[in-house]
Amino acid sequence: MIRLATFENNSFEPFKTISQESYDLLRADCDVLKKSYTQFVVFKNLQLNLKDYFDFIDKWTNVPAYKMDVRIANDIHFVMYANKLILNVLMSFIFFVDNAKAFTKRNHGVKAQESFILLTNEIYDKSFAYRFLYKLRNYSVHLGFALEVINIGINFNHKNPEISEHSIKLLVDLDLLLKEKKLFGKRVHDELKEMKDSDTELNLIPLINELSHYIMELQKNIYSFQKEELTNSIENMEMFVGNNKTKTNAIKVYHNIERKGKEVSFSVYDVPYDMLTEFKNTYKNWC
Repeated sequence: MIRLATFENNSFEPFKTISQESYDLLRADCDVLKKSYTQFVVFKNLQLNLKDYFDFIDKWTNVPAYKMDVRIANDIHFVMYANKLILNVLMSFIFFVDNAKAFTKRNHGVKAQESFILLTNEIYDKSFAYRFLYKLRNYSVHLGFALEVINIGINFNHKNPEISEHSIKLLVDLDLLLKEKKLFGKRVHDELKEMKDSDTELNLIPLINELSHYIMELQKNIYSFQKEELTNSIENMEMFVGNNKTKTNAIKVYHNIERKGKEVSFSVYDVPYDMLTEFKNTYKNWC
């Protein structure tokens, strides 16, 4: 006997008996989600690091003058925290790209991998932000944090100075970067030299904003190869479960039931509804 059951408050509540064939089909659909989730969780990790970074930027943007302590610009702990957030984004960005190259080939074939790599090459060619931040990760791995101080800009209100607003800028020293031609490569190094003609520093904030847009484009490319299979598996799982799933319970399959006196033993398989929910919430606007 194989039964589908809800599980809540340490209690099983069976709601459907299924055949071995149906159970095998359900397991196959669950495996599709689990396989795709190995890449999705890498993407999610990058999104979480981006969220931490953007939350930090938002907190220190358009801060009323009476709330801003300008001494933080040189506070070593504040600067280190900003560097940590930036490096988390850069490291998880490269992790995401490298993992996707392997994942697409292993799970969707060489053509899928070629499509993903072609898109990364196109983005690399058209976006300085993508090129530079890709290389900045190399710089950080070899030489440490590039950000040495936090710059604080002010939007001064002449009529009411007390409501003037401060915003941080994440500026890296171009002279410092230009010393490392090998780490940045000729193309990016030449671009940095051109910038040096008009400025001495480079603001990371608009660059990371642009990078976040291209990360979404890359994930959409990966999803294009998964969409049909994922959609079918999710629909099948929801058909099996019906309206028995709630926000607080879990869905499980129990089988191989054995009774010895008062003791009952059985095997339990967890239906990955948490993964299903994450996929639906993320991809609902991508169809």
